[in-house]
Amino acid sequence: MKIGFTVAFVLLAAFASANPEMSLAQTKERAKLIEDAKKEAKLMVYVSSNASDARALEAAFEKKYPFINMEFYSTGKDALLSRYLLEARTNNFLADVYQSSVFPIMNLVEKGLLAKYHSPEREGLIETLRDKDGYWHAMYLNAVTMAYNSRMLKPDEVPTDYQELLQPKWKEKMGFVLSHTEWYFAMLQSMGEDKGRHYMEALSKQKIHSRIGSSLMNQLMMAGEFPLLISQYPTGVEELKKTGAPIDWVALDPWFVYPIGIAVTAKNSHPAAARLYVDFILSEEGQTSMRQLSRIPARKDVLPNPPRLMQGRKLFVIKPASSAVYNKYNAEMLRYFR
Repeated sequence: MKIGFTVAFVLLAAFASANPEMSLAQTKERAKLIEDAKKEAKLMVYVSSNASDARALEAAFEKKYPFINMEFYSTGKDALLSRYLLEARTNNFLADVYQSSVFPIMNLVEKGLLAKYHSPEREGLIETLRDKDGYWHAMYLNAVTMAYNSRMLKPDEVPTDYQELLQPKWKEKMGFVLSHTEWYFAMLQSMGEDKGRHYMEALSKQKIHSRIGSSLMNQLMMAGEFPLLISQYPTGVEELKKTGAPIDWVALDPWFVYPIGIAVTAKNSHPAAARLYVDFILSEEGQTSMRQLSRIPARKDVLPNPPRLMQGRKLFVIKPASSAVYNKYNAEMLRYFR
């Protein structure tokens, strides 16, 4: 059913009357945003998540706003960044919204390719998960922790902290995903750079099996190539557990997390639809969709499934960095583990 400007305005006005904190000005602004987005009728979203997630969010958004035809382009975070920067150099601005790890998003902030947008939904987010300048907001969290083959290791045999990985018994028995630069950031930020690099030097001598690809490393571990992964996404592990796969994750303290951000691009063809989409993703409804996709929601009032992905965890939010620092850390990590 199509929702016109009049109906939308009436609904928003009713909501405002029931919620005194929402001013009439905000109500009118919201109604105008919806009407402008209706005139634009299109939206292009660049995403670094998998295509199935993007399709699910497309369906949820179009169900709520059927007057907008959403399209998306999906690829890995590095390929997505390269594509967008190439398009920017040729003044070919296709994306209205950019979704990716906060690290490539910081690269776009530095280059002036993102627009400021203080979404009205930002107050629902954990404070450290929203950019103070308004260039990006977290749409969900990635956690990074250890994972293990539950046929090869009993729960009481699994390491309880990263220092244990330096013990001789783990030599040649660990895997590492070479694209997990965020884990390297987390370790150096939590330990301090000097201590962190000494640790990496010692860990690199453990003859670690290193490859690119989270899914590939899960498959190799479950096939028995090694019993333990140093860094893995627990949400992905949860999905594999549902199929009966011999895999589980370790609840470490602190719990390393980093934002997957969403941002409005600085030059785009559908600015109102872009802002409406960001508002939807950050809303309770949009964050519930994230939970249904087995993601860790960024909102304080929406818990993941299972809740223990956040409940009881002492969060360590990995701080975003400039592209120069990211490239430096990535090069260091590859020298240690490739």
